[in-house]
Amino acid sequence: MNGTPSQPSHDPDGREPSTLFDRAREYLLAGNTATADTILQRGRLLAPDDAAMAYLHGLCLMQADDPRSAAEAFAAVLRLDPGNGRAALLLSRALCRAGDRAEASRWRTELERRHPGDPALLNELAADLLEEGDEPAAARLLDQAIQASPDDPDVLHNLGVACARLGSLERAEMLLRRSLERRQGMPARRDASEAALAGVLATRGFFDEAEAIAGGLLDRGAEEVHAWTVLGTVAARQRRPAAAVEALLKAEALAPADPGVLSNLAAALDEGGRVGEAEERWRRLAACGHGEAEARTRLASRTPAAGEAIRRLLPLDALKPPDGGPVELSGIDLCIDQWHLVQDDRLALDLVFTPPLGASSFVAAADGTGFVLVRDDLDRHRIDEPAVFLGGTGNYYHWMLDTLPRLAAVQGLDGRLLVNSAPNGFQMRTLGLMGVPSSRLMVPDAPALTRFARLTVPGLVSRPRRADGQMDWMVPSVGREAAAWVRDRLMDGIAVRPRKPGRILVSREGSLFRRCDNEGVISQVAARRGFVTVRLEELSFDEQVSLFAGAEIVMGVHGAGFTNMLFAPPGALLIELHPAGHLPEFYRHLTRLMGQGHAAIGGALTQALRPAREYNWNFRIDPAELDLRLAELGA
Repeated sequence: MNGTPSQPSHDPDGREPSTLFDRAREYLLAGNTATADTILQRGRLLAPDDAAMAYLHGLCLMQADDPRSAAEAFAAVLRLDPGNGRAALLLSRALCRAGDRAEASRWRTELERRHPGDPALLNELAADLLEEGDEPAAARLLDQAIQASPDDPDVLHNLGVACARLGSLERAEMLLRRSLERRQGMPARRDASEAALAGVLATRGFFDEAEAIAGGLLDRGAEEVHAWTVLGTVAARQRRPAAAVEALLKAEALAPADPGVLSNLAAALDEGGRVGEAEERWRRLAACGHGEAEARTRLASRTPAAGEAIRRLLPLDALKPPDGGPVELSGIDLCIDQWHLVQDDRLALDLVFTPPLGASSFVAAADGTGFVLVRDDLDRHRIDEPAVFLGGTGNYYHWMLDTLPRLAAVQGLDGRLLVNSAPNGFQMRTLGLMGVPSSRLMVPDAPALTRFARLTVPGLVSRPRRADGQMDWMVPSVGREAAAWVRDRLMDGIAVRPRKPGRILVSREGSLFRRCDNEGVISQVAARRGFVTVRLEELSFDEQVSLFAGAEIVMGVHGAGFTNMLFAPPGALLIELHPAGHLPEFYRHLTRLMGQGHAAIGGALTQALRPAREYNWNFRIDPAELDLRLAELGA
């Protein structure tokens, strides 16, 4: 309390300020804030220069849920005692609760400036920021605190939580384990660190340990909401939707308004086909300001916001003529580059290969019953000349094995070929090799919703549909005949000179996502077995074809560059490094078509890169395990 009042004045009842201070503190400890407030007002009138009296009054007013008056009391403390860090911290909290975030932020900055070496204050300030969801600012303060106090278990715990929320999973696990080592004899605090650690382990894919920790917490009746959420997360990751729902329903019963529990439960209910129950949770989330839930609620209530529209799904392949020829359309709109096709109030998703994530996506929400909420705020363009849909995307795999095979169906059709905006170098080179002159291309502006007077759509790609009605573009669609046709046409136009080395390690060092964090060590292991590291982005398309044409073994992190296995000889082996439990089937499928071998080596997740899907997160490969697997594979 920073001392006791020192003024010798008396109140009308003959009490000294020190007596008033003691009586107020007794009432405050007993929870009688009204009486304590009355006494402290008298005490502050008698001792206006006493910082301790003002500090106690601030605590009383916070407890009485009067943050504005509490802020005035703490500000008075700081006028009398400018170096009082606790008062500055409490002032920032009072200002936040009073809704004055700008002034609270100013005081936080001042607190950090005045007390840069006080880990306890920095830790508490960071805890406030974590509670408000400002993880980057919290992590910055905690990094300062840990420099001053590297073994403080509370700082270690909070920094671990901040790192986990920011996606730095490997560091989060290390910090939380260190916190647990230093929290011996502190059961309540150990429970909190164990709960956070279990969540990190579940996300990284260490399911057995995560479940064991969560089970121990439940046995002790500790951190039960978090424990059930961890068990639900593990079950969801293991594709056990019924078990995920069961665990998350128990978490919801304990914390019915927790947004994290509700969002996980809604997703699990959707996955389990319990759409009605899922929608009820999405509605509750929407009331909390959850963006995705708000969009779903607008769709469910059929009340689109400004700049949105609701469409019914149209299976475009149902319009194919009996002879399997191209689909002929007139007066239709296309969302350029995303290739969503709009006809009146209907929306076809059959042309979509790689829809973008986030706010730029044309589709905002889908309800699984044939309706979608879409953007309706794009520029409107018009093209009156006939066009033939080729489509395309900047993604190398989808261009090579979804778009180029369509050229076989385009042969014999008149009209310019509609392609994605801003075709890049490899796209122009491959089109040239396939005999398509640049003069035949139609490259509209994007993003826009463009009206086509007449559009011919040949060679519809066949893919299964997800529960929400969209095509599952993560399922490979190319067949052996189409892949061989593309390969032969491209290689016939290139003077292919198979390049050595026969053993290639494809580097993704420096990539923004899906990165092997210890690639340097992996390259050393590979080099001892004759692998040469290459960076495909430094090679032209023709050079990549020649490189893979001479490959015996190709290894690297799962990525679009492995599309070049199209040009590797039969019998070649592809070894994909990937986040454990997350490997799309694209290249296992392609190598099977090409008569090649395939192997996969998983590594532990190190960084969560939300909102990207988990197969795009960063990971770490165990070099000893890699060396053993390479030996087993004869590499």
